[in-house]
This record gives sequence, structure tokens and C-alpha cells, in this order.
Amino acid sequence: MLEGAIAGLAGGGAYAALGLCLTLMFRLVRVVNFAQVAIGVIGVYTMAVASEHGWAYGPAALAGLLAATLVAAALGWVMGKWFGEAGPDQRSAISIAFLVGLLAVSFLVFGTDPRRMPGQFGGSLFTVDGITVTKASAVCVVGSIVVAAGAWLVLTRTVLGLRLRALSERPTTAELHAIPSRRLGVGMWAVTGLLAAAVLLVIAPQQTSDQTSLALMVIPAGAAALVGGFRSLGRTVAGGLGLGALQGALAHVTELQQYRDTVPFVAILAILIWSQRREVWDAAR
Repeated sequence: MLEGAIAGLAGGGAYAALGLCLTLMFRLVRVVNFAQVAIGVIGVYTMAVASEHGWAYGPAALAGLLAATLVAAALGWVMGKWFGEAGPDQRSAISIAFLVGLLAVSFLVFGTDPRRMPGQFGGSLFTVDGITVTKASAVCVVGSIVVAAGAWLVLTRTVLGLRLRALSERPTTAELHAIPSRRLGVGMWAVTGLLAAAVLLVIAPQQTSDQTSLALMVIPAGAAALVGGFRSLGRTVAGGLGLGALQGALAHVTELQQYRDTVPFVAILAILIWSQRREVWDAAR
């Protein structure tokens, strides 16, 4: 079971990193971006097509990252241009439309068949006492921690972070102080789109690579973000790693492996019930 939990850290690190993207988008741009992973799907499929046409992995990966960044920036521009005054609920609902639209475009452009995803992070990194740590696991875990630390430093130690926090907490006041809200919003969309594509470049070669399965990674990513309350970067990382480890452990138990995919749903349900229960207790007091 321990070996399974370690193996599950590859997915857990991906959930953590994608959950960080969702958390940052909610904190700074006031949207739960359900299209977050679908943006990354555009990037990773662009990389796959470029590889099939003879491109080396490096240029193909850069092309995929660029495609995801441009798509994310375009969606961010649309959100800021036409829905800048909408509330978080409306903006999040619009992101669902973005998700459906991106999947439809992906099916039209890339087809509906899964593609072979070239990667550079397959195989084991090292083995200790019979427990193998894969390259993908190490990259995803370390990467999620680095992203969380980097985001925390930017938000708390830089002028850019101060402007982003001002924009999220008091958008009207920020605009009155000449903070370029639309450009910062588009920038956040672009950066998180780039991160989502980078995560999928690592994780997609290790699992099923059809568009729908990859795009639905937004569910465990959302569960990780819920663990952090869409506020805490550290708890989001811990939640993502915990979900991945639990799924990996269940996959190595014959009687329970059929339930591994239900872990994110159970986690989301439990967190929502607990938060609602706390609100009821607060009202009763």
C-alpha cells in the first residue's frame, strides 16, 4: 500500500499544482475556472501534433506551452471585456461555457482519438527498500511546492503581488488608483494557462491521454483547492498530494481499487457538508 501511495504522488502533485491555479484564479480574478485544465489540454495536444510532424520534444513542448498561454490570455480578455463587472458566480458559470467550447474545438482540431504523448519524465528516479519513486512523481511534487512558494513570495513580497491583492479585494478602488485591472487579469489567465499546460506535459504521458479524461482532472484539482478553502496555498498542496496518495494506495488493494476514482468526489462532498454544518452551528450560537 505504501508503494501505491508513493506512486500516486505523480497524480497528487498534478492535482496540487492545478489546484493552485484554481486557488490563484479565485483569489485574484474572482473566478473558479472550470476550463483551467482544458486550456492545458490544448497545449499538450498541440505538442503531440507537433511531435507527430517530426518536431523534437523541446520545440514541440514550447509550442504547446505557447498555444495554451495564448488561448488562456484570449479567454481572459473575453472575461475582462464583457464580464468584468460580473460576480464570481456568474464568471465561474461562464468558465463552464469556456470548458465546453474548448473541448468542442479540441475535438474538431485534433480529433476524438487518444494520441501518443511523448514525454521526458517516464521511468524511475530511484528505489529505496523496494519502493520506487518515479521521475514524474518527483517533478510533480517538487513543482507544486515550488509554485506554491513562488506564488506566496510574489503575493506578499512584491509590488505586483500588492496590486493583484488590491485588485481582488477592492477592484473599484484599485481601478481608481490607476491599477490596470484588465491587463493584470489577462496576465493571470495566461500564467495559470501556462502552468496547466506544463503540468499536463509531465502527467499526460503517464496516463490516459484523451481530451475528456485530461480535462476532468479539474475535479480532483477542485477538491484540492477546496481543502485549502480556495485561499490557502499550503493546504491546497497538502490536499492534492493527499488525494493522489490515497488514490494510489487504493489502486494497490484489490477489494478497493474500483473505488479509487471516487476519492475526489467524496472529498468534495465531505468538505461541503462540513462547511455547511459549521455555518449551521454558527447560526445556532
